[in-house]
Amino acid sequence: MQPYSYHRLAKHTIRLLGLQDTTSPTFSGTLKTFNLSEAPGYYCLSYTWGTQSEDVEIHIDKQKLFVRPSLVDTLHRLQDLAANGSSSDLKVEWVWIDRICVNQDDVEERSEQVKYMGTIYSQGIRTIIWAGNDQDGCTAAWELIDQIYDLCLSENPQAKYLADIPLRMYSDQNHEKSRLPPWNDKLWEHLRRLFTLPWFTRTWIIQEVALSAKDPVILHGKHMHSWERLGWSASWLRRNGYLRLSQIPDQLQNCDTISNIRRSRELWRLDALIATTSVKFKSSDQRDKIYGLLGLAAENRGIGGLPIALSPDYKLEVWEVYTKVVIYFLREYRSLSMLTMASGIWGDKARAQHTYQYPLLPSWVPNWSDCCVSNSEHTKGFSWLFYSATGDATRLGFPEHSDASAGLPATILDSCHESVLRLNGLSADSIVSAVPFNEESQVTEQESILTAWKLAVQSPCKTKASERIVSFIKASTAEQHRLSGRSAEQIQADGAAYLLNILAMDILQEKETVSQSGNQEMLEALKTISNGGDQASYLSLARNFCHNRSFVVTENGRVGIGPLGTRPGDLVAVIFGGGVPYIIRQEGSSFLVVGETYIYGLMSGEAIEEWRKGQLEEKALEFR
Repeated sequence: MQPYSYHRLAKHTIRLLGLQDTTSPTFSGTLKTFNLSEAPGYYCLSYTWGTQSEDVEIHIDKQKLFVRPSLVDTLHRLQDLAANGSSSDLKVEWVWIDRICVNQDDVEERSEQVKYMGTIYSQGIRTIIWAGNDQDGCTAAWELIDQIYDLCLSENPQAKYLADIPLRMYSDQNHEKSRLPPWNDKLWEHLRRLFTLPWFTRTWIIQEVALSAKDPVILHGKHMHSWERLGWSASWLRRNGYLRLSQIPDQLQNCDTISNIRRSRELWRLDALIATTSVKFKSSDQRDKIYGLLGLAAENRGIGGLPIALSPDYKLEVWEVYTKVVIYFLREYRSLSMLTMASGIWGDKARAQHTYQYPLLPSWVPNWSDCCVSNSEHTKGFSWLFYSATGDATRLGFPEHSDASAGLPATILDSCHESVLRLNGLSADSIVSAVPFNEESQVTEQESILTAWKLAVQSPCKTKASERIVSFIKASTAEQHRLSGRSAEQIQADGAAYLLNILAMDILQEKETVSQSGNQEMLEALKTISNGGDQASYLSLARNFCHNRSFVVTENGRVGIGPLGTRPGDLVAVIFGGGVPYIIRQEGSSFLVVGETYIYGLMSGEAIEEWRKGQLEEKALEFR
């Protein structure tokens, strides 16, 4: 029997696999080519390719093709559905499977077919998810998911979107009221085991599920489950504070993310999709961290289809793909929101959070490759997702309190090479002190914040005690109080209460009196501001934004937080199009982007005002 020979596909055509009813242990099928607009009804398969192992022979049109064992299991399960479809409401005759329907050895064909993925999945009858063969306890895990779904439905019978589920903090009391199993019940262990399946972390599943015309069906061994039930269960857990608990598998966040995109009333811009998914999901080919999202992207829905700058090209290196994407966004939207994810300098801990490192990746381009740390350990960025109430696409942007460049758009200048970025901006300040935060234990966490506080108090800026307190609290939380559901005033009270507590302990340890410590005025101000404050609320928010960062003081006495790799002598730049300032480092005649920063006193267009008064000079900044 000859090896299977693919014929080149014409534009706007796809291959579909026809299932043959056979009892042979070797799978047999047929491949036929159709115009996308004239294809018969077909299903799309979502599955995991599996790890490198000895491939298994299947027969396509009486020729042999070798595929992974995991796919062979899937094909036999689909044959069962083809033979018994009437009893399961899944009469599978034609199916689209990327490994078989696309010639994986033809780079040009792969690139071309990825352009059509959005159409392929949205035009299919529905997506069939193959989660793998049954594992011990997984049936019980699905029963728990059904229990959570029933609870969600009973509490929120009219819910259509995530926001329709009330937001509640987790508490043991609420958990008992929910009548879900206690934490020592083995059902939770079975749930964690279920979500160790590699399918739940694949980048490609995002569009495979989100674009399915009908509710995707999950096949797990001989059992069949509903994606909608899983998605709403994950959303209920999120809105009730469960997803932060160690007992809940991280992969349930992925299910919630996909379900939110699937239910969304608006399109999503590619920058929003990347920001939402790059940390949580993984790919065997790191270019697919971008290409696997194109079918969903708003940029792919215009009259002309996908812009040339975003077209898949598997001949490009990973760093080239990422660089092209950033350049496209800078030119198209003239915002520096993507630079908040910049890969930064070599040696920085945040850069080391990725499994794959690319020596040619410029410092200003994000590394979107797989992360080697959990989502909770990943450094949190200062940019936000913006959901439109007017039907515009969901996008990545800056929160309203971050307006460092006063709304001026990015000015992109010509450069000698695609890896070199030239932007107009201002050198607004420079770093004189940088103290890394340390979170290895609660004691060192307190010590880190105390050290940062003492550094802030010693800064040369001559301001009142109350303003120094507010500036420190805003800096250590990046002014992101909304994420905690509390007002700016509440977080200031929370932060002051925490500072008052650790300062009091410090004074006792040093065996000083309040007057000897020189902190009397500061302590009085802290007491006033801390009225009604909740220390835990401040600490939770500060942990989010101080994690893997340094506390910094500038030459002009400003305080803030910046990348862990920040060092004295680095410059604070306000670049046109940037809602936040950036810490940059001169290297010869050009600069490296160290990373985004929050600097109190530069977040609301103050540098632009100085520039307009002639106090700062506009410069063409060249980044590599």
